[in-house]
Amino acid sequence: MSKKMICGMDFDQFVYDMEDFHGARAPGIIVGSLMLDTAIAKVPESPELVVAVETITCLPDAVQVLTSCTTGNGRMKVYDWGKFALTAYNRETMKGVRTWVIADVVPKWPLINDWFNPAQRIGESPLFEDLVEAFFEARSELIGVREVRIVSPDNVFPRKKTGICEKCGESYNLKCGPICSACQGQAYYTLEGGA
Repeated sequence: MSKKMICGMDFDQFVYDMEDFHGARAPGIIVGSLMLDTAIAKVPESPELVVAVETITCLPDAVQVLTSCTTGNGRMKVYDWGKFALTAYNRETMKGVRTWVIADVVPKWPLINDWFNPAQRIGESPLFEDLVEAFFEARSELIGVREVRIVSPDNVFPRKKTGICEKCGESYNLKCGPICSACQGQAYYTLEGGA
């Protein structure tokens, strides 16, 4: 029997790397990896590859474990839309492939349905190993695939212009305005203690 592979990586190694990176064995990353594997087969890994994910949970970590696209290098775009979908595309041609979980198919697979719709679950959550097998078996039915063209202007990669905030003295992106976002009252923190 042949070994499972995902995006050219041995699946067992991927599970190990995923657990190390994500902090746990996550079924959502398994589904995300299968979606990514499907997309990468049509839009290969290259310095021009960008992946856009449409949820903040699990999918970003699958992308960062399996490709060179990360939030830090700007080649992974994260949209907090709560959709289990991703698009892999070439940033030169702006052509790509979008994959998603087909919601109508989920109920046909009881283990996947239990995991995907926990509010409907009766009993314990399915075991990780059982879900992996179900995801691999359901893959061709479960994952939708469409060719797309990227049109959103936030996928352009201009150089960022930075400057020093005249109020706090820290470096910031000048697109925020004459002072940094924190000094404009958008800080996620408050200062404590002295200087």
